[in-house]
Amino acid sequence: MRKPRRLLAILVLTALTLAACASTNDAGWTGENAVPFDNARAACEIETQTTEGAQFEACMAGKGWTRP
Repeated sequence: MRKPRRLLAILVLTALTLAACASTNDAGWTGENAVPFDNARAACEIETQTTEGAQFEACMAGKGWTRP
């Protein structure tokens, strides 16, 4: 009985560790517990009418995405 519990504990810890990892995308943005990137980018593009600049980056940061 102890081995199944140990295996379950390892699986749970592994899942939690992977869930806590930061996400990145090919455009160099990093997000942790962020809105899905494509959704955030689309919303910020509509809000700011651009895909670059300080306003766009502030909008993305508000959705959990930053550039290094």
